[in-house]
Amino acid sequence: MNTHISLNGQKTEFPGIVTILGAVESLGFSDRHLVAELNMEIIPKERWADIVLHDGDQLELIGFVGGGSIKNPRTVYS
Repeated sequence: MNTHISLNGQKTEFPGIVTILGAVESLGFSDRHLVAELNMEIIPKERWADIVLHDGDQLELIGFVGGGSIKNPRTVYS
């Protein structure tokens, strides 16, 4: 039996029983810079392997990206 959830607002299907960690891994995401929100509750990473997703769950995976510069490249310094 497959698991049908909403992942970041998109209908998504996983084969069989899947945990949050299993979903993250099957999508090819690194969990290093992710936050998981399941049914409007932030889930600590330590629990991802233990929480099984169920049909109708809403999972949001939010990634953090660093980089960029605060300096304006057009600014000329003298």
